[in-house]
Amino acid sequence: MNSGSNGGAATGKRNLIYIMSPSYAGSTLLTFLLATHPKIATIGELKATSMGDLDVYNCSCGKLIKACGFWGDVQRGMAERGRSFSLEQFGTSFESDSGLCNKLMRAAVRGGLFETARDIGFGLMGGCRKERDEILMQNREIIDLVIDLQEGDTFLDGSKDPVRLKLMHQSGLWNIKVINLVRDGRGATNSIMKHYGVDMEEAVNSWVFTSKEMQQTAALFREDEIFNMKYEDLCRDPDRLLSEIYRFVGVDPMLGSEDFRGTKQHILGNAMRLNSTGEIRLDEKWKEKLTEAELEIFGRIGGEMNRFLGYQ
Repeated sequence: MNSGSNGGAATGKRNLIYIMSPSYAGSTLLTFLLATHPKIATIGELKATSMGDLDVYNCSCGKLIKACGFWGDVQRGMAERGRSFSLEQFGTSFESDSGLCNKLMRAAVRGGLFETARDIGFGLMGGCRKERDEILMQNREIIDLVIDLQEGDTFLDGSKDPVRLKLMHQSGLWNIKVINLVRDGRGATNSIMKHYGVDMEEAVNSWVFTSKEMQQTAALFREDEIFNMKYEDLCRDPDRLLSEIYRFVGVDPMLGSEDFRGTKQHILGNAMRLNSTGEIRLDEKWKEKLTEAELEIFGRIGGEMNRFLGYQ
């Protein structure tokens, strides 16, 4: 695999948009909005690691995923390409049955000596390097297939994970543009507490850790390869933000739409994909939900990071 930069269009590499964000920062909403553009193909979170019971899992088109014609086409298309693929096992997540290999592929991005050690580890462990490269090839085949099926020319991966982005970038297989999506940490931690049943201290530590990992990963890219944005800005002024993103990724801004519920899509991700409303609503429930004690804990642990991201 080439460890160099994601060079020019003359290479024939596919264009890949990657949404990097913490959990509950609006990545699913952004994916739905960008998917309205006819040149952008996507299935949401390509890593496909948290779908649960597929007998009751709904595609965002409204059908059970096992009864969805699009996903039937994906399964047939992968078989025609000679690739092992099933709805139960996409083969796109960077994970291994080997404990050491799993650590190399899944450990958080930390920069400096740690990333040098990761690269040396792949260099020394031929079997692990082969597993990583096979997963990269699986991702490339599915990306190519979905672009063909949806008749786009750019693929959007909303998987969020920084380490996944790092491995995809390092492969040199795609021309990658990164959307670095953040949200007020008080809103993100409120959602983390609600959905995972943890207290504020655990939630804010998780959020700070991911935010630092995102910063380490963003440093791998040139300034013109990163689009920094806030969830709140997207909700308040979606027209402006979407136009800026379309120009950033190189597609015609005039072809996009805010009517993401009026566009048939096949998106994986959190439960927001199944909501019936097409209204873009700014979620600031944290202002009513968080107690003074929780806000104090957040400020002590995450205040500095929140201010760095532009929140007061």
